[in-house]
Formats: sequence, structure tokens, C-alpha cells
Amino acid sequence: EYLRWFPSLNASYAIRENLTARAAYYTSIGRPAYGQYAGGVTLPDESMSPSPNNVIRVSNVSIKPWSARTVKFSLEYYFQRVGLISVGAFRRDFENFFGNTTFRSTPEFLALYDLDAAQYGGFDVATTHNLAETVRMEGYDVSYKQALTFLPPWARGVQIFANGAAQRATGEGADSFSGFIPKTAAWGISLNRPTYSLKVNWNYKSKHRRGAINGVGIPPGTYQWGSKRLFVDLIGEYKLTQRFALFGNVRNLRDTPEDFVRDGPGIPDVAKFRQRDRYGALWIFGVKGTF
Repeated sequence: EYLRWFPSLNASYAIRENLTARAAYYTSIGRPAYGQYAGGVTLPDESMSPSPNNVIRVSNVSIKPWSARTVKFSLEYYFQRVGLISVGAFRRDFENFFGNTTFRSTPEFLALYDLDAAQYGGFDVATTHNLAETVRMEGYDVSYKQALTFLPPWARGVQIFANGAAQRATGEGADSFSGFIPKTAAWGISLNRPTYSLKVNWNYKSKHRRGAINGVGIPPGTYQWGSKRLFVDLIGEYKLTQRFALFGNVRNLRDTPEDFVRDGPGIPDVAKFRQRDRYGALWIFGVKGTF
């Protein structure tokens, strides 16, 4: 059951006409995957010896959703006409966050699933559980946007923007966080005229940790990592008439690949690289109408 209250509070204060401070407090919830409640059991390969990858895997039907409390502050400065610069910071505390655990099987536990202790007693059991400790996520962000109205008439319509964010997880359960991007950034420039518009956007994400890797001979603390990437997108539009326009988008213009590596204690450099994914550039063209 999820019959709970999730209060939130938002406040802003105008320090000056063009300077505003904002603060927020809110609560949230994260439900586990629905498959957790199916109660499934995956049995090990009996022809192989027990290992960190050859275990009894059990869905935890008693797992609870995690909950979080977040506090956020920001300061915003507005330029005359079109323009904004803001800085912000947040702190989020998770309770009952999801983690993985492995324990020795016992005859009593195996009997719950009608498994023979003589047959499966030598295999460990792997499942998920709620972490007892609180996990904290904290970070900050910076954003800037401005229309360059000071340019001469022939260069009017130019607008630039840039933003960036950084976050990190702390606490005893921080290793349970995977897949989040520690640092991201985006910047770009656009030109808008009565008959056409053109935008160039850059999007950056830093190296990020993915799932843990377990196995025979693999030291603890070994993870798969995704490489840093810089995307370039090109967006354009040209008006044919008052109602119709041609448009074109090119995503990942430079066909930037993404590398995946395995890194951990004692792994030599020659064994870290695992694979490279190339997604190609996505070209989209069309005609749109307004009626």
C-alpha cells in the first residue's frame, strides 16, 4: 500500500526587482519494479561450482518503496529584456533505498521454496533488500541564457545559453547508486529571423558508473563504466509561407560513440576496454503546417 502524505513547500522572495531567491522542500517515493512482487526464483547451474554469478536468485516480495526528502535553494538574476542567470543547490536524503545482498542458504530458507537442501545447500542466495542506512544525494546547477540585443542590426536575433550540473552520492549505501551522471553540461547558440531559424546545441555528460561486476577472480569494487560523451545537434527551420515551413534536425551530428570499460582494483589497462557503441547521426526532415 502507498497511502501516504507527500507534503511540499515552495517559497520565493524578490530581493530586488531583477533578483529572486527561491527555496523548496518536498518529499517523494520510488516504487520497486513490479516483477519484485512476482516471487520468482532462478536456480543455479548445478553442473558448475558455486560462485558469485552462480547463485540462487530470489525476488523479494517484502521489499518496500524508498522515500526521499529534498531541500533545494536557488538564486536567479534577470537581465533586461531576455536574459537569466541562476545558481542552485539541492540535498536529497533517501530512506529504504534498494540494495543487493547475498547470504548463505539454510535448510529453513530452502524449505520455503521447496528446494532440496542436499542439492542446493552449497549455493548462496542473492536478492534485493532495503538499506538500513540513509543515502544522501547532493549537487548544484548553474544556468545562463541571454539574447545578444547589443549586436548591430545585421546580427540581431542571436541568443546563447549554457547550463551545467554536478551531483554525488554519499553515505554507506552510496555504492547502490548506479547509472546517474555525475556531471552534465549543455550550451548552444541560436539565430532567429522572420523567415528562418538555426540552432546549434552541445550536450556533454561525464564518465559514469554503471552496474557492479561479480565473478570468479573479479575483485570486489569492480564496476562497468560508461565513457564521457559530447553530442552536437543541429536544428533549422525555413518558412515557405505564413502557414507552412520546412524543418530539419540532425541529432548527434558527429556520430560520437560511447565506450564501456571495466575498472576495479588490480585490473590492468589492457583489460579494461569492453565495447564501443556507435548510434550514428539521426537526420530528420519534413514540412509542418499551422492552421
